[in-house]
Amino acid sequence: MKSFYTIACLFFLFILSSCEDVIEMDMQTGKQSLVVEGWLTNKAEAQFVKLYFTGATSDQSFKMLSNATLTLSDNQGHTEILPETAPGKYQISALKSVKGRIYTLKIESTVGNYQAVAEVKRISMPLDSLTFKYQEKSAIYSESGYYPRSHGQEYGGIGDFCQIRLYKNGKYLNHTNDFNLSDDEFVDGNYIANTELSVEKPFQKNDLAKAEIWSLTKDAYLFWTDIRAQLQNGQMFGRPLSNTRTNLVKANATAMDVVGYFGASLVQHVERKVE
Repeated sequence: MKSFYTIACLFFLFILSSCEDVIEMDMQTGKQSLVVEGWLTNKAEAQFVKLYFTGATSDQSFKMLSNATLTLSDNQGHTEILPETAPGKYQISALKSVKGRIYTLKIESTVGNYQAVAEVKRISMPLDSLTFKYQEKSAIYSESGYYPRSHGQEYGGIGDFCQIRLYKNGKYLNHTNDFNLSDDEFVDGNYIANTELSVEKPFQKNDLAKAEIWSLTKDAYLFWTDIRAQLQNGQMFGRPLSNTRTNLVKANATAMDVVGYFGASLVQHVERKVE
């Protein structure tokens, strides 16, 4: 998955470069940090934890951290060591997310030792269908096309959080305006129909659309909220960029600073062809 941790900086530079006047900026390299990127789910596919280093804002490639030892365990006594299948890419093979379980990721590396703890929450609003409404280009809609709407029953019990991820013809949509996050503060226990989902570009006829709903803890929800805020913070007078929240902690005092997130979710999906 394309790293989100420098997208905000690159997006900000793009906005500056599109101005009529050229502005020369002497930007310092800044302090390097380790980035941890990984998510455990119940999906029947290979899952990975990636380790790499932050770079200067002008960089579009990242130095990976190899030869680390990653141990993933749950609170039911299951443990696995993640093999490195490519530089800085460590595969989760045995464990899958199970509702209510708590997973601990431990990292031992040449730049320090770290730990993250992730709990698996329920899917509070399983999707039962996906529909589309055609909209002409307007002040509200940037392009003409079919905009997706989700439908599902929200379970009772306040304190649920989720993310909906969209796919178009098998391709994950992860652009600036493709973020869909929600909580149940004002909708607890209700059937939620015709929720228009945010998309960078609308669907067109014969597109195959898939919507995945991911269960989130409150911390994970706030992490993705930080990411969305930075990606959509493109105004010249927007707030200064800052690191997102993280659940990674240093296990030794001399460890390099760390950013990123290791999470665990249940995932459910619906598909529909645009007709």
